[in-house]
Amino acid sequence: MMCTSLLMTHADVINLWPSLTEFAADIAVEYGTAKAMRRRESIPVEYWPALIRKAEERQIAGINPASLLDAAVPLAVEDRESAA
Repeated sequence: MMCTSLLMTHADVINLWPSLTEFAADIAVEYGTAKAMRRRESIPVEYWPALIRKAEERQIAGINPASLLDAAVPLAVEDRESAA
């Protein structure tokens, strides 16, 4: 598995995991919190170090600070456009 597209969202990143339950366990959050992250398409930055470490352990390539930032940027642009 690999995170490859600049058009990926954080929900797409979460969906690279075998299950939402495993994603939640890997970043040490409750299932409901992980589900909300996927629904909002936003993984808070404080979870990125664990996410990156666990992605490497699971051999999910391409998960790094830059790819997570790229996945967050489309949301920031959409938020600014909708606020205008």
